[in-house]
Amino acid sequence: MRNFFNLEDNRDIISGYLKMAYKFEAGSEFEKERNGHIINILTSMNNKPQEWDENTQFNISDTSSELRKSLTKNQSESEKNEQLNIMIAILFAFYSEYQLYKPMETMDSHSTLKNFLNANIDEFPENLSLYLKYVLTEMPSSILKFLMSNQDFATLRNFIDVKKEAAHLKELWDTEISQKKQVVDKLKSSLESYKDGYNFVALYAGFKSLGDEKQQELNVAKFFVLVIGAIIPSIIGWGFYHLVHTKTQFQSIFDLIYFIPATALSAILIYYFRISLSNYNSLRAQKMQIELRKSLCQFIQEYSRYSSEISKEKPRFISEI
Repeated sequence: MRNFFNLEDNRDIISGYLKMAYKFEAGSEFEKERNGHIINILTSMNNKPQEWDENTQFNISDTSSELRKSLTKNQSESEKNEQLNIMIAILFAFYSEYQLYKPMETMDSHSTLKNFLNANIDEFPENLSLYLKYVLTEMPSSILKFLMSNQDFATLRNFIDVKKEAAHLKELWDTEISQKKQVVDKLKSSLESYKDGYNFVALYAGFKSLGDEKQQELNVAKFFVLVIGAIIPSIIGWGFYHLVHTKTQFQSIFDLIYFIPATALSAILIYYFRISLSNYNSLRAQKMQIELRKSLCQFIQEYSRYSSEISKEKPRFISEI
């Protein structure tokens, strides 16, 4: 962006010209109104230099040298009226561009100036009349061409193209995301059903593992029961055999004392046989409970699958009814 009004030298020139403008004498109503518009525009330029720089880049590039020349030119009394006509024509060009960037409600002062110049176009020499007609009719299109050729406008156009492309990509992404979401929802439903199924499978596997462990314990307990159950009759049979077939004559009951170890051993084995049999019965009951739970898991899994299929088919049955 080119600076003109914000330069300290130009601000001093505008401020100095304003001091003289307040002293200009007007010989007619036209000159009085013209001088008033000049003072108003220059006052705005002096008070808002940054805003005028931002909003009058076309005229700064095209007409700023003529404006500076008019502001600094020594004016004789014979040339003063002519120079003031030139000044209002140049300022009108700047003001017309400046108003393009302002809200509609601030256009009243510009309309007043435009109507004043249209009504008094004959007061200007031919060259200034042609220039004013250019400002009124052709300068807006020149400003538009200037803006379109500006690098900032090219960047804006590129931004608009990028925005359109981004909007198109967003639409594609939204469509793709929607499709992916439907797939994910289906997978979620499937995974939930698999999760339920897996829970029952895992539970069944746990019961099966526990059942296998209990089966091993049951086999060991059964082995001990059979061994002890076989040893006890053997010891008792051995004692009776020796009691019947011995050649020694028993004189008293104390002669039977050597049977005490066999009797004690038989009693101990009978005690352990009872413990082993009780443990065996307990393990067998636990094994039956585990088998019952395995069967229950299989039933629940099959029932849940059947109920889900029934719930899917129910709307169709209702619609048929």
